[in-house]
Amino acid sequence: MAAATSRPALLPSAALLVYPATLLLGSLFSIISPTARPSRDSSLHPTSPLAPSLASDLHMSEDPVNYFARKNNVFNVYFVKIGWLWTTAAFVSILLSSPIYSSSRPSSSSQQETRFRRTLQAVLRYALITTIWYLFTQWFFGPAIIDRGFVATGGKCERVLEEAREMGVKGGNPADLETLFAAATCKAAGGAWRGGHDISGHVLMLVLATGLLAFEAVGASAPAYLSRFSTTVDVGRERKASDADSSSLAESFETGGFAKTWTLRLVWGVVGLGWWMLFMTAIWFHTWLEKWSGLLIALSAVCTVYILPRRMDALRDVVGLPGV
Repeated sequence: MAAATSRPALLPSAALLVYPATLLLGSLFSIISPTARPSRDSSLHPTSPLAPSLASDLHMSEDPVNYFARKNNVFNVYFVKIGWLWTTAAFVSILLSSPIYSSSRPSSSSQQETRFRRTLQAVLRYALITTIWYLFTQWFFGPAIIDRGFVATGGKCERVLEEAREMGVKGGNPADLETLFAAATCKAAGGAWRGGHDISGHVLMLVLATGLLAFEAVGASAPAYLSRFSTTVDVGRERKASDADSSSLAESFETGGFAKTWTLRLVWGVVGLGWWMLFMTAIWFHTWLEKWSGLLIALSAVCTVYILPRRMDALRDVVGLPGV
């Protein structure tokens, strides 16, 4: 009876609703909270819901009303700005501490092959999510996709372009300068990155990172050998594990001890802080449309890697499922 009801440890798809709920809550808070709303009399603050929100302007002031409205707050500098380093460290800790990926106990050749396959598929899932993050926020044959989209929608590096036009541009068209700057290089040169649709890289990165870690951590939290699968996740080769193999793996989970405890603390610590910084981003930075476009891209990637394989056998055979 127990074997018939055993299921893989898979994070429910509905868990992804926490992301739009967080953005919605943060956006509403930025409008109704007195601490996030400057004077309505100021003509500098646009009222259109798709224009920069009232709260988003506060981080540009010299004395922000809230610590998290500062771009140089310690969590932004040492967590978000190097967020993929924290994500990678947490992911690697899952691979090293989970018995479904590695084990110091003697095992049969079939067990070793299964662990090796799981590890390769987990690394592939990580690589796919990392590639999306990298192409959109870091580099895409030059400026990242987000920066290219910003320029394509009319954005430019204002101050630098104005100075270049005043001084005259030799050997080229001044308009070409608009495509030469990424957000980081524009700001480093003292320019102002304004005018276009600036997809929130923070939202994109935080949703990708926390989604990846949450799905992987939940998938690795229970012995896959003990699972009997439903018709939506029918992976027959996992049912062939012997009772001896199942007992051995169960013991490994029960005696994980120190490594397992600290891995879970690291992973869920990164996920929790990532959610908090997503909430802060929803309150203080970007327009509504920029935040939601970043969310849409990130959720599309997470669903493709972690949700679609539950329904598509061909995709599941390639990327697998966490813990299966």
